[in-house]
Amino acid sequence: MRKIIYLLIMGMMFFATQLSAKTSKYSASHYKYIGTFEKKKSNQKIESTMSLENLQKSIRKRWVEGYDINEIKYGNGKWIAVFTKNPKETHQTYIVARRFSVVNNLLKKYWDKGYYITNVEHGLAEWIVIFEKNTSYTNQAFERRKKLDVFVDAVNKRWKENFDLIDLEYGEGRWTGIFAEGTEYKGQAMIIRSAWRDMVRAIEKYWKKGYHISNIEYTLGKWMVVFYRSKNNAAQGYETAATMEAFTKKFEKRQQEGYKLIDLAEGW
Repeated sequence: MRKIIYLLIMGMMFFATQLSAKTSKYSASHYKYIGTFEKKKSNQKIESTMSLENLQKSIRKRWVEGYDINEIKYGNGKWIAVFTKNPKETHQTYIVARRFSVVNNLLKKYWDKGYYITNVEHGLAEWIVIFEKNTSYTNQAFERRKKLDVFVDAVNKRWKENFDLIDLEYGEGRWTGIFAEGTEYKGQAMIIRSAWRDMVRAIEKYWKKGYHISNIEYTLGKWMVVFYRSKNNAAQGYETAATMEAFTKKFEKRQQEGYKLIDLAEGW
């Protein structure tokens, strides 16, 4: 049964063992980049720039080389993109807009052409929304809410309608959730914590239950993690680093060990 666990707590203690995939230590109260990795060999590249314009140049270059956008993040003054070499025929495009209402007005046009949103990010008053063809998705929707509890209710409602939450972002004073039908997920859960140290304990608890992380987000002093169940039993782990330079070294090490980055987050 799909469910959401919405507990904003301080000081809850869990005793959990670490998975072998998790090797990093974490800092509870310092700024950090957090990458979630999954045991799956892939060819990935990571790039960071100070401007969205330069990131767009990197995207065009990587597309020519046969890489797809796997993840985009803005944090600590940098735009970051993770690219994955894709052996199958795919096609990506994206929208950059100051207001999400502009994206909304264009959605039907893209959906009618067979494109679905795979990633959304907001930074420096800009939205960048990635679309892709030839996904497994069969339908898509989004929800935007000013209040977190109202957003949580909207997520629950979409889950009951058999939609899965595939991406999560905050911008223009609203929590935004992107949903899709036709994913590999067999059920989802979302947890919210105020402190990263509490989220670490919760992640370990859900890993033990057989859940996998699909998305981590930090907004307005709250950590939000979306989990899913599926037939995929690949081990997961995460790495934290205070700078992108330090994180890139950990990313490259994970690549050598046969891990694929599936999500990138940043926060305190």
